[in-house]
Amino acid sequence: MNLESNPDRCAVPFPLLADPDNYVACKLDLGGDHDSRAYWIGLFRRHLKLLIAEVSRQYRDDPKIDDRTVIIDREFGAYLDAVTETPDRFGRLDIITICRAREAVLRKAGIDDAYHDVKESENETALRLLANLLDDLDTASETERPLRLIEGVFAGNIFDLGATNTVELFTDGAVDFHATLAKLRPRPWLIDDLDSFIDRWQGPPYRSAVMFVDNAGCDVVLGMIPLARQLLRRGTQVLLTANTSPSLNDVTHDELTVLIDRVARQDATIRDALADGRLELAPSGNGVPLIDLAKVSPRLAEAVVRRRIDLIILEGMGRAIESNLDATFNCDTVKLAMIKDPGVAGMLGGELYDLVFRFDKCR
Repeated sequence: MNLESNPDRCAVPFPLLADPDNYVACKLDLGGDHDSRAYWIGLFRRHLKLLIAEVSRQYRDDPKIDDRTVIIDREFGAYLDAVTETPDRFGRLDIITICRAREAVLRKAGIDDAYHDVKESENETALRLLANLLDDLDTASETERPLRLIEGVFAGNIFDLGATNTVELFTDGAVDFHATLAKLRPRPWLIDDLDSFIDRWQGPPYRSAVMFVDNAGCDVVLGMIPLARQLLRRGTQVLLTANTSPSLNDVTHDELTVLIDRVARQDATIRDALADGRLELAPSGNGVPLIDLAKVSPRLAEAVVRRRIDLIILEGMGRAIESNLDATFNCDTVKLAMIKDPGVAGMLGGELYDLVFRFDKCR
């Protein structure tokens, strides 16, 4: 049984990996670590119940939905049983492997996008807040604006329906972007390289940045789009990349294209950058919440080379911590996320909702 979802069979290595031959996306090898394996498989089992509940809500008009959820429960449960008993049964076992297996089970059950409706709803809510947020950022001083932008990314990143703690928050309706912004952990953060980044920010602008975005809703609309807009205003070209295929509430390339077009109707910076090519979008080739940069889409790789990227921004717990935290690149790199899982927090010696801003300068 092959339970792996790969949206891009012609994937290529990300061109800016410093050591592609020795690159490993997810360093945590669950096959050789019993305690970590038990923790993560337990988490996937608990999240499966939440996933099935979301599928049942979204596909409630489908007369076969009960049959579909039975398939999901049975097939993914069987996969988790198999890797619990024989961790090396399907090759190296890590979080990415399990995520791909989950997506394959969903497709087998006929579920293409389990969180489509909630993503659309959160996108609409975020878009209504965007104009005022951009006005506030534009009136901020040059010295305070970088911190305000990064805090906005952190606050938006709480919209994560792959982490059981934040699923419950959104189910209860207890999450509000501005309230989250006001309650962010104070500096110094768990990993806090912001001062070093601001020193570089105040120098000559980067030539071109690639931004790996994470979730739909307030995450991308109120966090990453304002940051991309400010980079554009400072003279940096921007390449936005999102998942090729759906996974949890991650924004997809097609969804991001629609969002950017809508933002362009109300914001001249985004509109002009799209028109003259300073802003470009490319699918990442990815289909899970983490990302293996040994396998990205040829379209993304071509754009990275063509644009001579000199800044990488990896956002979100999956892309920047669970995978790629220690990955090295041939240019400056920012890795930032809010930690929404106690196991991930424990790996870094932190706590739930701690913040990570890592800035690695290319040597």
